Amino acid sequence: MEAPGAALALAPWCPLCLQPLSEPAALPCGHVSCLSCLRAPDRHGCPECRAQDRGSPAPPRSPKLSGVVETDEAGTVPSAGGRSDAGEPNSDRHQGATAAAGPSLRTGSTSLPDAAGPKFRLASQITELSVRLEAADGALRTERRREAAAAAANGRLTEEARGLAERLAELTRGYALRLQRLLGEELGPGEAAGAARVARASEVAERLRRALLRAEALLTEDDEAAFGDELRTLGPHIGELLAAPAGDEGEDGEDGEDGDHVEPELDRARAGPKLEEMNADFRERSGEIQRSLRNALNPSEVTFDLDTAHPNLLLSGDLKTVTFSAAKQPYPPSPRRFANFLQVLSAQSFHQGEHRWAVELDGAPWVFGACHAAALARSGLPSALESSRGSWCLMWFENLLTAFERGHAVPLKRTSVACRLEVRLSFRTHRLSFYNVSALSGTTHLYTFKARLSAPVHLAYRMMAGDPRGRVTVH
Repeated sequence: MEAPGAALALAPWCPLCLQPLSEPAALPCGHVSCLSCLRAPDRHGCPECRAQDRGSPAPPRSPKLSGVVETDEAGTVPSAGGRSDAGEPNSDRHQGATAAAGPSLRTGSTSLPDAAGPKFRLASQITELSVRLEAADGALRTERRREAAAAAANGRLTEEARGLAERLAELTRGYALRLQRLLGEELGPGEAAGAARVARASEVAERLRRALLRAEALLTEDDEAAFGDELRTLGPHIGELLAAPAGDEGEDGEDGEDGDHVEPELDRARAGPKLEEMNADFRERSGEIQRSLRNALNPSEVTFDLDTAHPNLLLSGDLKTVTFSAAKQPYPPSPRRFANFLQVLSAQSFHQGEHRWAVELDGAPWVFGACHAAALARSGLPSALESSRGSWCLMWFENLLTAFERGHAVPLKRTSVACRLEVRLSFRTHRLSFYNVSALSGTTHLYTFKARLSAPVHLAYRMMAGDPRGRVTVH
């Protein structure tokens, strides 16, 4: 008679209840389990391959395995607990074993007895490896997309920087050519006059040389008649040469370093203004290119626009700080300059990306925010920043914070400390947020505007009172 252990090893086992198969049924994936176990309400798929089949009809019975099971049940195949189940109904036995095994066994996540355990463990590991491989493939695809996006962004930045550098080099070459033309125009007349003097001196020297040679040759003439004839011709010519003024021979004939030193013949009173005009144009255009380069490397770079500043606002050399000036500044006329309110816009506009700025405000009540520059008037009451239909800003006046959204006021709270702000602009979330920054309380949210910005926006500042201590700095 076959040993119980051998019979146990050869008997078909259910992977759910860990008992010999009872009424075996085949799943669509080809694996077999007890029909009663497959009908359990908490089953969600094949316990071996995890294939989902909840939406399929009841699993068909397996006639081939049914005969094997009947043969095994007629013999003495022990249960997993080591006792015979001959007197126990099959369905109750399997359901009881499945319930006793717990959720982990009902879902097929625990190994079978020793004979079938390695296969089940391997199948479980294969399933886990498949899941992890799918996750790793997804992560790999994500990283490749990020790599491609980063390479494309880097390429665009490199190309933009190269283009700006070429513009700067072309501007420098143009400046050099203009400088050469200017020097040619200013020094050309002097050089022409010098060349004329050289030509005249050369002619005089040549005439004197020829006369000297003729006179020396005449001295050696032995024929008195020939001598007299030649002298009558040469004498007046020599007299004419000797009677001519010496010109600059005395100065030119001096030796030494001082005699060789000559100052350029340049009309500085006329050339100076022309050169300064060239320099101003070069500074303006090169500064624009350099700012564009800074903006390319730092999209959140901000400087204030001198052409929009009210004449009583004074800008620092780096254009990042604005202070009040009691004396009007001699700014050049500009149709973009504010005439009635102490206001100024940023030179840069923003239309995409994520931006963050630190703003320091001191000495005077203020309005700070963002606006559509084209929608903001430059004179009259409509030019006030907070009243514009195209602005989103905060006002701090008489210790009261007020938010202005497209000209509508929203009182916030009273505060005596509002000297440092953090401003965040997100075109991804369409939000403009303001935070108060304090060394004691840290960063505190003040207000967030939710606006779909349809056009580029500029940062904007208004000084509410002409206080000499009033100033704003943007980093």
